[in-house]
Amino acid sequence: MFRSKKLLVSIFIIFTLSTQLLGESSPKIGLVLSGGGSKGFAHIATLKALDSLHIPIDYIAGTSFGAIVGAMYAIGYSGIEIEQMALETDWYEVQNDEPKRKFLPYFRKKDTGKYQLNFGLKGVKPVVQTGLIHGQKIMLELGKWTREYEKTYDFDNFPIPFRCNAFDIISGEEVIIKNGSLSHALRASLSIPTIFVPVEWGDGLLVDGGVINNLPVDIVKEMGADIVFAIDVAATSQSKVNLTNIYDIIDQTISVHGYKNKAQSIDKADFYIKPDIQNISFTDYRKSTIKSLFLSGEKAVQSNWEIFLQLQNITKDRKLGISKEIQQPHPFIGKIIIKGNKFLPQQFIYNYIGLGDGDKLDVAILDDNISQLYSLGYFKTLYYEIHPTDTGSVNIIIQVNESSMRKFQLGLRWDNYYDLVGVANIQFNSSWIPGLRIENQTQFAGIKKNVFSIYYPSRKLSFPAYPFLRITNAKYDYKYFSKGNYTGRYTLRSDGFTAGMGLLLKNYWNTELEYFWKMESFLHENVNGDKEVFAGISLSAQLDLLDDVLFPNNGIVVRGKYENSSTEWGSSVNYHIYQGSADMIVTRKRNTFRMAGYYHQGLNDLPKNLTTISDGSQTFAGLDEFQLQGKTLFFSRFEFRYKHKKDIFAHAILSWLITAKSEDSQISAENILCPGIGITLISPLGPLEFIWSRGPENMYANENWKNVFHFSAGYKF
Repeated sequence: MFRSKKLLVSIFIIFTLSTQLLGESSPKIGLVLSGGGSKGFAHIATLKALDSLHIPIDYIAGTSFGAIVGAMYAIGYSGIEIEQMALETDWYEVQNDEPKRKFLPYFRKKDTGKYQLNFGLKGVKPVVQTGLIHGQKIMLELGKWTREYEKTYDFDNFPIPFRCNAFDIISGEEVIIKNGSLSHALRASLSIPTIFVPVEWGDGLLVDGGVINNLPVDIVKEMGADIVFAIDVAATSQSKVNLTNIYDIIDQTISVHGYKNKAQSIDKADFYIKPDIQNISFTDYRKSTIKSLFLSGEKAVQSNWEIFLQLQNITKDRKLGISKEIQQPHPFIGKIIIKGNKFLPQQFIYNYIGLGDGDKLDVAILDDNISQLYSLGYFKTLYYEIHPTDTGSVNIIIQVNESSMRKFQLGLRWDNYYDLVGVANIQFNSSWIPGLRIENQTQFAGIKKNVFSIYYPSRKLSFPAYPFLRITNAKYDYKYFSKGNYTGRYTLRSDGFTAGMGLLLKNYWNTELEYFWKMESFLHENVNGDKEVFAGISLSAQLDLLDDVLFPNNGIVVRGKYENSSTEWGSSVNYHIYQGSADMIVTRKRNTFRMAGYYHQGLNDLPKNLTTISDGSQTFAGLDEFQLQGKTLFFSRFEFRYKHKKDIFAHAILSWLITAKSEDSQISAENILCPGIGITLISPLGPLEFIWSRGPENMYANENWKNVFHFSAGYKF
């Protein structure tokens, strides 16, 4: 009897324990997503499959781009939502530190498209960056995706507990990130050496976690995973013949030190998938490539479908329990704390934020104001962290990394006439007189020109009125055509100054009224002569809504100018000139349509150099450099551009000379149509443009047509 009772008690205890083990301690599933740059898009297929089979994930660890995909899943986005985010994001744009041109203030907008190289100055010594990309825009983009959880500093409190890793180049140790700002953590994990600037993290400098541990199986096991499912999209070791460019070298450099760890991680994983994507560069973010990576990921899922069925069977009695956390959308702000500023006063930054202590937090407003503040050009990076407090409010910490107040910029171009032309620009933003800017731009090689400028906009670059002073010294060659006939090479020498006031309307309209005084000569080459004095007033206006200067896709730019040189102002010559131009560009998918027009009319003793358009086929297909000449000129240009690949474009051009009158107004030309075709290649040094066109040898005679070949390369200044 005793024995029977004891047996019943034992069975009861075993049954109870079994129930607890099965119900409360069923195997925990850990998901590991490797780094691999753009190849990380292949991870998304796995997430979609997990969703479709309702397989719950208990822990996620990711590296680099795998950390981004894993973090989005951990905070509640579905695989389909992450796929849509991937397609809607311009990944090349978010990896470009420069804000879109249309958002730049005027004084930064006018410098776009001029310089290939930009350096800060320490004294007179250029300071080289620690990476090509500071990552400002990708930080803001990540912040938008993670904003609901920017207040959640413990990653264990996400719907799925999450970790990412990075490598500290100071200590030489792996850093496992499990708390803090999620967007900041992801930015650290994807800091590919030489491409991204390392991220400051306490006393460390963090770079891509793939340097040391690109498949962090050990991390997810430490989190408590019983079963590990690892997805590997990273490149395998490449042979010497396959390392053909700088990006291959960087990829190999990042990966090679972690091969031993990776092999061990693969052995420790219970399930392992490696999509077949070896021939794709980790820097290729084209939409077509992203879709191809989705397909490669789906093929890998299909060929390993038994893994998903096993995971489904293991977790069949469990519920997903994954949903986005509903948090207080607009908590009160306790304090706004600004850190890292050295030159800019805290009050200047604080005023720009637009939110204050005690206000309700609106993250969308904060994002917009941070973007506007960054567009001023004073910062390498500028981001915020949201710290919850015990009282339910939040503290906003603005992390500031200032740019140098002194800058050195260098640009190069090549064209048919001047061959190689360079430009060097030094700019100082005064810390003694906030808002004062001093700039010196020197052109050299084919053109010799120096412009020294002082102007005084507001520090916010938004005050409508600004005074300016410019001193110019120039010497460069012209080809001169008189009544359409080539008369030889001339040299323009000019020394003078302009002073006046400018007026801004937001960042797209600028008007300047100036007084100019200059001494100029325009003489046949190797002929010396006295300079004439030109003095008077000039009024110019510009509407600029172009998205890009070098290679615009959309927008409009309209310019107008009136110049009056008069003896009443101290000039030896009287003349008037009216100038106007407009350029409109519209792009639809691969097709770009451009329509441009130009008009000028001169009165009285107009200087010869002001009657000439120097750009040749770049402005008017069919004519050589300086051949487009007249006291009155009115012409238009129509262009169709087709995008063959992301960096190869074909053109069809039709230029129409509506009317022109020679410098003495005795000869005129009308209704001349000149066709042309061209090709443009986009390179790191700027667009390379080839144009073939047909046009008359003498535009006023309109006879004996010729072929015109044009080549230009580099930036525009």
